[in-house]
Amino acid sequence: MWRIDFHVHSCYSKDSAMSHEEIIKCCKDRGLNCIALTDHNELDGALEMEKSGLFRVIAGEEIKTADGEIIGLFLKEKIRGGLTPEETVREIKAQGGLVYIPHPFSKWRRTKLKFSAIEKIKHDIDIMEVFNGRNFFRTDNLKAEEYALKNNITVAVGSDSHITCELGSCYVEVEDFSSPSELLTVLKHGHRVTNLSSAFVHFGSACVRIRKNLSKILSKNRVLYKNDKV
Repeated sequence: MWRIDFHVHSCYSKDSAMSHEEIIKCCKDRGLNCIALTDHNELDGALEMEKSGLFRVIAGEEIKTADGEIIGLFLKEKIRGGLTPEETVREIKAQGGLVYIPHPFSKWRRTKLKFSAIEKIKHDIDIMEVFNGRNFFRTDNLKAEEYALKNNITVAVGSDSHITCELGSCYVEVEDFSSPSELLTVLKHGHRVTNLSSAFVHFGSACVRIRKNLSKILSKNRVLYKNDKV
């Protein structure tokens, strides 16, 4: 059996500092044996972990489209942000990937995919995240599940981990699979484990984002100062 967290971020994301080594250790300690690594607008980290062979990884990317975020799973090449949801879906499908919609009805997230966009692409959605561990309200998750069931969309869950304490809070236990289509099949009979994370995890990822931004500014200033002295 595979215990999969479908929504995990690493240090390749602007708001996470988790190294691949930390992720793998925490996952093993908490009983997870597979993750979808879905960094914001980045794929290199997921491909790197996949290539290492140290842990089973579904290479993904959380892509910021013109109307909100869509995750592509089983990707081989990075998909640029800013495309329309329809264009993004086509890019994912062209790589043989799966279209995964994260936190679709989260009230407080500005980055969620707009409902009008969901309606336009609903027949191309492969998986909908019906439980996101970072949602503040359980009703947001319930609304996602209701929509998925109404539209016959396969469901999954994700912790949306940005810091180590979140790993292992949400996963789906499924039979073995060897392709995207097989994953969709086994997910229909998967067993879901779901827990909401503390609201304080958002503070943790915000601190990481600020620290990374400050580091970039300081690094840039050091270069400018060095050039001025020369």
